[in-house]
Amino acid sequence: MDQKLHARDLARLVGYTEYYLTGKYRKETGVSLSSYIRNAKIARARILLETTSLPVSEISESLSFNTPNYFIQCFRESGDVTPAQYRKRIRTQAR
Repeated sequence: MDQKLHARDLARLVGYTEYYLTGKYRKETGVSLSSYIRNAKIARARILLETTSLPVSEISESLSFNTPNYFIQCFRESGDVTPAQYRKRIRTQAR
């Protein structure tokens, strides 16, 4: 999760064209490959927010999001709260 993952690179690894891999993945799962990768990174971010005190900007960078703002946008889309709000809520619940 700490690298930029591109469909073309994954396709090369498994010996398919990017077009075939992304189409096949969507057909089999109902989710685009890029959405899956983004969701997996958000899941990892949740773990880091729960278990570390790393700043949101460092978590964003460690998961290879283009910018912290894009990371925050993706995180909010996945759960209606920002990473900072999520961390605060988790810590409040743990008390």
